[in-house]
Amino acid sequence: MDETIDARRAQVVINYNGKDITKELSDYSLDLTYTDAEPGTLDDLQINLEDKARKWSGPWAPSAGDRIVAYIKTINWSKPGEIKRLNCGTFEVDSIDFAGPPDTVSIKAVSLPVSTNVRQEKKTKAWESVTLKSIAAEIAKRAGFSLMYEAHGNPKYDRQDQTDVSDLSFLNDLCKQEGIALKVTGKKLVLFDEYVYEQKPPALTIERGVSDIISYGFTFSTQDVAYSACEVSYQPAAAKKKTSKKKDEKKDEKKDDKDKAKAATTATDSKETDKESKSKKKKEKSEQPKPIKVIYRPPGAPKDGPILKVSQSVGSQAEAINAARKSLREKNKEAGKATLSLMGNVGLAAGMTITIKGFGRFDGKYIIVSATHAVGGSGYTTSLEIRKVLGW
Repeated sequence: MDETIDARRAQVVINYNGKDITKELSDYSLDLTYTDAEPGTLDDLQINLEDKARKWSGPWAPSAGDRIVAYIKTINWSKPGEIKRLNCGTFEVDSIDFAGPPDTVSIKAVSLPVSTNVRQEKKTKAWESVTLKSIAAEIAKRAGFSLMYEAHGNPKYDRQDQTDVSDLSFLNDLCKQEGIALKVTGKKLVLFDEYVYEQKPPALTIERGVSDIISYGFTFSTQDVAYSACEVSYQPAAAKKKTSKKKDEKKDEKKDDKDKAKAATTATDSKETDKESKSKKKKEKSEQPKPIKVIYRPPGAPKDGPILKVSQSVGSQAEAINAARKSLREKNKEAGKATLSLMGNVGLAAGMTITIKGFGRFDGKYIIVSATHAVGGSGYTTSLEIRKVLGW
């Protein structure tokens, strides 16, 4: 049988502005890199081309906003007759770089339409009586995207101030505050709970000496030691209301006293009123309840260890515990990170969980933060950024 047909190989198929240019690119293509990015950043596609004939810097020069749809196809990759496909998605050209010698062109495209202003235009706006979902829905509409809200909770806000930042940055910061992940992919704005994804069963076991590992990197540093607990200080809403009520009663009493003594007001009365006012303020200050401290310690956490301290506006103990958990997760995600480079695998994507074996203290369950698929002269590889799942 023909060796060309039987050979294991990976192909890139590209549709440019509605036209399949895969064949045309075959004479110029050097490599393609697709990054399934981490939450809060955009997926991107980069195509590097040879340009000795100067066509890509001349009549074929790409323009910002050009639309690219791409997928990677593997043939006979794991076994004879097997064909698999990875849909990279839809992208718009964001930047073009020319370099040389020899002449080359690099086309970079992102998963967000460059024509939309949600990424670059800075805005100032007061969002009042809103929820996280309603804010996300409005921003998605401006971008021409649909909203996929998969988060379990939908935080409510009396007011949120967007001050001289883009819509996307504002929404991303808000999501981080709430412990919710944000992803822009496939013309969709997706909000989801990473905790839920961490609970999914591992899609693959990567074992040292068994799996097709090209390179790896695991790091341990005292700076990356996870916090054992989080402490949130807050003043309960009930105490605030009680204090406010007392202030209102005192204002009413003061008003009545003023009305009764209105005709007999003198300089001496004024001094006495000032003394009374100072006395009342001092009394109110002494009656002001002290902030309540709530400590959240995740299951299995050591009793001794650094404690993350957060001061946040919450209305109850339950809200304080929830805020502490979210803050602790955001901080502790930085610990337990690693990188892997593997023989190409179209089945690996951001958000999937995997099991790592054969690396001693670094063994365990991880979640894929980002996956980069590269096809070129050196073959097809998949590079992963991973972190250990927190499990709570």
